[in-house]
Amino acid sequence: MSDKLIVTVDAQIAALVPRFLANRAADVDKIRAALAGADFEAIRVSAHGIKGAGGGYGFPEISRLGAALEEGARQRDAAAVTALVASMEEYLGRIEVKYG
Repeated sequence: MSDKLIVTVDAQIAALVPRFLANRAADVDKIRAALAGADFEAIRVSAHGIKGAGGGYGFPEISRLGAALEEGARQRDAAAVTALVASMEEYLGRIEVKYG
């Protein structure tokens, strides 16, 4: 799906958002690497950080995905983690940020 998702973010944090989103893209890569090694603890730690950060930057969907990834890691559910990290990557690819 290529439809853009418009996310309105507080203009006061505009300078921080590009790096925040780049860091979440890096998290996708880290989680995939950890998944390849079945390192569910590393996935859980990364996902916990994602869960905590998203809402503060105006991206509640990122927090939701982080929480689900954290639970998938706790359950050692590789299929769920794989699907969720793909959802995170797709979400990040569709975001169009507007500042308000």
